[in-house]
Amino acid sequence: MKTAKIFLAIILMFVSSACLAADAVDDPDLVQGSSGQMMAQIEKIIYGYVAKGGLIERLGKVEEDLFGRSLPGTIAERHAAILTFLEIGTDEQPSMLFKLGVAEWVVNKRIRASESASKRLEDLEVNLTGASRNGNPIVMRVESLLATLVMDPVTSQPVLLPGNTVMKFRFMDELSPAKSKKGDYVRLELTNDIIVNQCLVAPAGSLLVTEVRDVKRPRMFGIPGEVRLSFNELKPLGPQKTPVYLGKESENAVKEARKTGDRGEGAVIGAGAMSIAGAALLGPVGLVSGVFIRGNSIKIPAGSVTFVQTSGDVVVSAYPIPASIQVTEPSITTAQPQQNTSQTGTYNPDRDTIIKGDVFNRNAYGANTPTGGDFELPPEQPVR
Repeated sequence: MKTAKIFLAIILMFVSSACLAADAVDDPDLVQGSSGQMMAQIEKIIYGYVAKGGLIERLGKVEEDLFGRSLPGTIAERHAAILTFLEIGTDEQPSMLFKLGVAEWVVNKRIRASESASKRLEDLEVNLTGASRNGNPIVMRVESLLATLVMDPVTSQPVLLPGNTVMKFRFMDELSPAKSKKGDYVRLELTNDIIVNQCLVAPAGSLLVTEVRDVKRPRMFGIPGEVRLSFNELKPLGPQKTPVYLGKESENAVKEARKTGDRGEGAVIGAGAMSIAGAALLGPVGLVSGVFIRGNSIKIPAGSVTFVQTSGDVVVSAYPIPASIQVTEPSITTAQPQQNTSQTGTYNPDRDTIIKGDVFNRNAYGANTPTGGDFELPPEQPVR
């Protein structure tokens, strides 16, 4: 009981700081929108869905579930404080999602960023103790888990994630012109950890924000369908946006994966010409093709893989990994960042991306770097 009170006191101090931080966030896009929009965002993070009912009633439930009590301030201030607490954090304390991600990673060496926070937390509790602690404030449950898993408090520190860092992603959903709609979000998850100077930037399972920009459905007279995706940004542990694009290094990784047969459960999808005929032939043994083609409909099955790269140097908040659980395997891919140069050496998609060296000794952060990246699913081509 005494421990629970200490946890609650710490959390309330954090939320008080978050109320102030919500008005002083470096990136105003992180906390913005109407009260209704912020309420929906909060509910999606915690529960995975938008609840019904009035704002006051829904806000009261969220505060009770999170903190076990209501917060002070206006409705707008409380919404902003909760979002700051969940996603952004303060200089002294990482966000709750950051801490939950650390707990998941310590246990499973990956996170489930596509799931709701409450589901992720409940599964962790069941995995570790055999039962969930539903009914207790969520923040106390997260802190209790962390106290069990790691000796030192979970903190964050800024590190520089170099431009042109290659990352491998797996499609979590099937993609096809027949089902996809403009504006849909397509879930892609990171397959390997990204670690800079023994600081965890993005665990396996982190999401790549991907949106369907345009869809042309199959039409009469054999006119095939098309899908165009935008790869926007990686969502790492911290709140900073990490833009990505399809460039030379990621295309080289695609070519290497095709050579070695690293196809995931479907096909290796690359940029540029995007030979769907070539990709289709890379499907797993026993299937007609990795990209299923039925009539004039092109499909990329869940499990297909693709590669993207960071579009420029970006400073992100990362988790300093304690020495007791640091990665020490000698065969893991390493890269020494150098000014105005890309990472060298053969990219191994089956290993974590480990970046070492003085990553802050670079003079032009983000200079002349591409932004965004399109992935096009081209017109159907015959598969021989």
